[in-house]
Amino acid sequence: MKHNILYSFRRCPYAIRARWALLNTNQIVELREVELKNKPIELIQISKKATVPVLKTSLNKVIEESLEIMIWSIKRSNMHELLGNDSNEKSKEIFNIIETNDKVFKYHLDRFKYASRFKFEELETHRAAAMKILLSLNNRLKAFSKEGKPLFFIDGKESLADWAIWPFVRQFRIADIKKFEQNNEIIYLRSWLNYFCTHDKYPIVMKKNKPWCKQNEPIFFGK
Repeated sequence: MKHNILYSFRRCPYAIRARWALLNTNQIVELREVELKNKPIELIQISKKATVPVLKTSLNKVIEESLEIMIWSIKRSNMHELLGNDSNEKSKEIFNIIETNDKVFKYHLDRFKYASRFKFEELETHRAAAMKILLSLNNRLKAFSKEGKPLFFIDGKESLADWAIWPFVRQFRIADIKKFEQNNEIIYLRSWLNYFCTHDKYPIVMKKNKPWCKQNEPIFFGK
């Protein structure tokens, strides 16, 4: 195998952030869209968990976590400023914000967005818990805006934290678009999310592809 292969699913926020990082660091991969109810044997053979995204590199290394795929692509492109520029303090801040998103916000997001799968009567409880996290992110952006800095989470500079979190905030918005857009308590966060959702690379990352099968011509993502 002479190229990298990414097993992905278009709407999965973990897969979205992996594709975003790969595209924005100019890493070319063969994109294999996975049908979750009919996962290809090739994916199952290289990954016991078989949940997207999974990257198989040209050197046959298998990376099964979206955040690790993002870091791999950033390091390969020498865009180390996205990881904190070797500043332990900034790097720690980046990963702390991502950890809150992945371990806390995602928990409440699922139970709000997919309340029918959990306890529907607890929908508002989980919405409120998720909003508390979004408000803290909004206040961070607000502080940087007052300093005349761009709307990014770490010192007003785009970083791994922004890339890793926006697909999840996008999901929260989709769950109740009207309420999200009318909530002026998160006006800075709304502007921040809009930056990504109106980015010229957004349609590339979110392009619909048919589920992969051996008979199809390969789709190369990142060209």
